[in-house]
Amino acid sequence: MRIIASMTTIPSRIAEIEPVIASVLNQDVAVDHLEINIPFHCKRNGEEYILPDWLVSEGQIAVFRTDDYGPITKIAPTLLRHRHDDAYIWSVDDDCRYPRNQLRLLTSVCGPNEDRILTRYGGNLKEGGLFEPWYGHGACTMLEGFGGVLYPPNCIKDDFDRYLVDTSNDKFCRANDDIVLAMYFNHHQVPIFLHNVPSDDVPYMVEGWMAHADRDALSTGGHNVAYEGAYKFITNYFICNSS
Repeated sequence: MRIIASMTTIPSRIAEIEPVIASVLNQDVAVDHLEINIPFHCKRNGEEYILPDWLVSEGQIAVFRTDDYGPITKIAPTLLRHRHDDAYIWSVDDDCRYPRNQLRLLTSVCGPNEDRILTRYGGNLKEGGLFEPWYGHGACTMLEGFGGVLYPPNCIKDDFDRYLVDTSNDKFCRANDDIVLAMYFNHHQVPIFLHNVPSDDVPYMVEGWMAHADRDALSTGGHNVAYEGAYKFITNYFICNSS
């Protein structure tokens, strides 16, 4: 199994993500390399990115400049680059120094003939965009990306390019990549599987949050209103674009 890690960041955090990247590349399941998608400029505030020397010189990191699609930039361009190969893509956030077993918690339930998306956090996405978090082991309809999500090969369709652009132009979708991704995969009947069985050795919540985790976080204040807006937009989007 070839696994590529994928992430993005924002200008106010880029100088502080070296420990995060080190934790991603030091998993007890081998990560081939990390691809970091860096927008040409940040649409949230217009700031330019100043790339640290260590980021561009590290041999196991590939930097890709891209348009800014919002937080979905951490995974969408990477899925598009690898849409026709056999790589698994592990999306991670830029504000957590992940435990060494974080990836293994997902690969441990990754069967050879099971083309499903694996997530540590998620649950049930209800009518109207209401989200009911779960824990345990089973199929779900909503994913949350902060604990890492493992995407199988060939999980996106030919419409993903357009979907990415169109949803990123909606203010609710742009701020909430989890629901944008979940509704896309639900629409195309790509299974999402939650695996999070808490124990004394493996707690429910991931540990290792960085000091900058709350700085400029889009999740501040909750997701309810934004989820409702995104749900409405995407539902209408698929109705209008059905063939």
